[in-house]
Amino acid sequence: MRAVGNAGLKQLLPLTVAALLLAGCAQVGDLSGGPRDATPPQLLEAYPPNGSRHFNGDRILLRFDERITLDRVRERLLVSPPLSAMPDVRLEGARQVRITLKEPLRPSTTYSFAIGEVVKDLTEGNSASGLTYVLSTGDHLDSGMVRGRVVDAFTGSPLQDVLVCLFDRNDTNTIRTGRPAYVTRADKDGNFTLTHIRPGDYALFGLRDQNSNYRYDLPNEEVAFVDTVVVSAPNDSIQPLHLLRLFREEGAAQLVREARVTPDMGWQLVLARAARHLSVRDVARTGGNLRWAVEWGAARDTVVLWPSDTTLLGEGRYEITVDGAVLDTLRYRPLGTPRFHNGLHAMPLETPAGARLKMVSARPIATIDPDRFRLVLDSVPLPLVIERDSTHLRTFFIDADVPPGTTADITVLPKAVRGIPEGHNDTLRTRFGRAAEGSLGVLQVRVRPDSTVTFPLLLQLLDAQGRVVRESVVTATTDRIEWSHLQPGDHGLRLIEDRNANGRWDPGALDERRPPERVWHHADKVNVRAGWDLLVEWSLR
Repeated sequence: MRAVGNAGLKQLLPLTVAALLLAGCAQVGDLSGGPRDATPPQLLEAYPPNGSRHFNGDRILLRFDERITLDRVRERLLVSPPLSAMPDVRLEGARQVRITLKEPLRPSTTYSFAIGEVVKDLTEGNSASGLTYVLSTGDHLDSGMVRGRVVDAFTGSPLQDVLVCLFDRNDTNTIRTGRPAYVTRADKDGNFTLTHIRPGDYALFGLRDQNSNYRYDLPNEEVAFVDTVVVSAPNDSIQPLHLLRLFREEGAAQLVREARVTPDMGWQLVLARAARHLSVRDVARTGGNLRWAVEWGAARDTVVLWPSDTTLLGEGRYEITVDGAVLDTLRYRPLGTPRFHNGLHAMPLETPAGARLKMVSARPIATIDPDRFRLVLDSVPLPLVIERDSTHLRTFFIDADVPPGTTADITVLPKAVRGIPEGHNDTLRTRFGRAAEGSLGVLQVRVRPDSTVTFPLLLQLLDAQGRVVRESVVTATTDRIEWSHLQPGDHGLRLIEDRNANGRWDPGALDERRPPERVWHHADKVNVRAGWDLLVEWSLR
């Protein structure tokens, strides 16, 4: 090779610098990066290998095909059967996970480590969903399986991340005091599969576990159970699907679960169970004329208390007595500045007798001034009748003789409705009237129950937002339910098995092994058409 002298170096240096500058300029700009990597990390090898037998160590190593990270280990890692001490799970290098056990495993037992939701790739955050590592301390892997679905007991909607627990049938401990033999979580569709289970009979539970201890021990936790024995079957056999209907029990002891002040100055209390009577006593002062209007929810486990005068609230400490027993002493604490004006919401109704407007006030109604209501049809004033609802503190009705097919304009002037504790309405303008002949529909529903159904049933018609617009009771002798003067459009149907005939849905009771009352939702929307009589035949299964 020919040597280059100083003169040659001086000639090459500018060319080299220019080349480097050009190379640098060529690299300026946004990188396209190509399509997003959606592939989750893949397990390349494990030590001991996945499916190993006769395991007696305390360490497991898992190696993946790309750089990984760990996410929410204590929350997402599930070991089945559960361990008393949480394993130590750490990254070892860029692609390897080390699991160190803190207690010996039971002999002749198959263990599953559901680690897929814990491991994610470093760049895109794709989790290794569904990845389960299995080993046995005995000479074989158990092959039993139990599968099913978790749903909300009232709505029927699938529930995700609910803990599903299997207990040995003869285990004297329960989900309140013991630890399950096997455990898994429901997926986004509510489905669950418990695998590698030894043959036997089991009790099956669902649990919304708020403190991650595998026990049903908090009042805000929800529970579900199957009231029959569950048999573990081989995974290559036809598997029955077990339905877990999750519910929150009425508390064994009455208590105030939640308390908050609404923007309209109402004091909302949520109780552990339904109640008949509630009273409030100011513990800081005597005298005065402070009264509380009591507004119960439909299930009577929620109540809104309305003070007659906020200037008399004083220190704001009040003793709450429910059904003769003192429950608690609470503070009335508004968050922010309460609204002064009393809002009004109007809802037109269709009745056979004429036009009706349902008015709902934001607060209980103290007084209504009929002279501050104006009803006009084609510039002609019309008389109207105002009627207070005898059972709802915030509701009243406006009735008027409006001809079919016409609509009247109504104006509610300021100070027409005075609320409790204070505040008046602003001006409200709306329209209501009667549909033309033939523009409304009629719906008939015939329920065909099977032999397992207990009467009475509550049949409910729901609007597009899921609100109840009609409700009727179905007994064993009811041939059909008919609803007339229905607005055209899609509706839903819901049936509630009202076993105790109290007119509402009731949750279950775990210790009594009483399941929640059953609820059926019609599979199809019911399309009510103008001028049509529609008959729906509903067979319950």
